[in-house]
Amino acid sequence: MNDVAMIVGANERVEPESFMQPSRVRVFFQCRKCGHEFSRVYKATPVKDPKCPNKSCAEASELAQAKREIENLRRMLAEGKPPAQIGKNVTVKAVDATAEIVMEDYGLTNLRDNVREGENMAPKLPAPQQAAADSYFSPKKVGKAIGLDARKTALLQNAAINGAFRRMAVPPTAIAPKAKAGQPALVSVGMRSNDLYQGRQPGR
Repeated sequence: MNDVAMIVGANERVEPESFMQPSRVRVFFQCRKCGHEFSRVYKATPVKDPKCPNKSCAEASELAQAKREIENLRRMLAEGKPPAQIGKNVTVKAVDATAEIVMEDYGLTNLRDNVREGENMAPKLPAPQQAAADSYFSPKKVGKAIGLDARKTALLQNAAINGAFRRMAVPPTAIAPKAKAGQPALVSVGMRSNDLYQGRQPGR
């Protein structure tokens, strides 16, 4: 934080030195440390305050800064802890390397990097694909698949969301066959091909 502050209401308009030149403004400042007042001429009111021109004040600031650095060094030596270093975290390096590999291998140059814990880095889908994904489980499509109209499907969906069927759920172990010693609990009894799948399928 700068110790110099602008004196509110003390600004003065400075007339141009020659014809057709813009007028300027004289801004008055005061140092909070030593109380020294000074002014500067600007074309417009500055955004940042200047440093105090008083030499004794500058020397006092340098001395105070040196004392703070010495105190920090003594504390680090006493605690045996080095100062914080940026870029030394192995986890951050691993995340960056993984993101770079994924971007190079799969061409995903728009991965999200401002994610929080629990969020994924997957980029957003284009608008047509996002609309298709959002409407994939729409009441109209689901109702058509199970033989219900959109209104009944929406009512069924709301009832499920509100927990109407929570007492009907059963644990997986209740329907899975009991396994004998040395055998898996689940046994494959058959396979059904997906006619819409365009990739390679087993048995074809």
